[in-house]
Amino acid sequence: MCGTAYVVSKTFTPTVVVNSDIRVPVITRSAPVAPRPVQERKSVGAVPVAKPVEAKDSVEIRFAELKVEGRYIRDALIKSEPLANQAYQNMDNDPQYRALVSRRHLLENSWGNASVAGRQSIVAEVNSIREATVGMVLTELANLKSAPAPASKVPTATSSTKPAASAPPPPPIIYM
Repeated sequence: MCGTAYVVSKTFTPTVVVNSDIRVPVITRSAPVAPRPVQERKSVGAVPVAKPVEAKDSVEIRFAELKVEGRYIRDALIKSEPLANQAYQNMDNDPQYRALVSRRHLLENSWGNASVAGRQSIVAEVNSIREATVGMVLTELANLKSAPAPASKVPTATSSTKPAASAPPPPPIIYM
């Protein structure tokens, strides 16, 4: 046996003691103790919860989710597609895309002052704007993928440019 197993086996195995002079004190109770009665809580009744509060919470949660989902879509697209960054840069120059993004920013800024019904309409509009802008970016990405590669700037033999002058050859080696 290894050392640890030996120590553990000796520690946790019971030992039999014959004719022990050691006495273990035993605590005896004179009367059994009854369990403590559990105090019953007085029910106050159901607290009325208004439906608009729950709707307001779910709308706020959805609004926060829309922001997170938008960032996640952008990050995932940039990580997975090499041309996605170029597509986003191209879309930033598109006036229709910029108008949608500006509208979304305006809606996000008006969120704090909006009523519950107004917030529901804001969430619906922000969702439709996000769907439209992601669709525009995906379309631009597809256009970038299908476009031919740009012409390289390597001079060809038919070009009129003169090749760079090369270094003169080394002098010949003469053996004697």
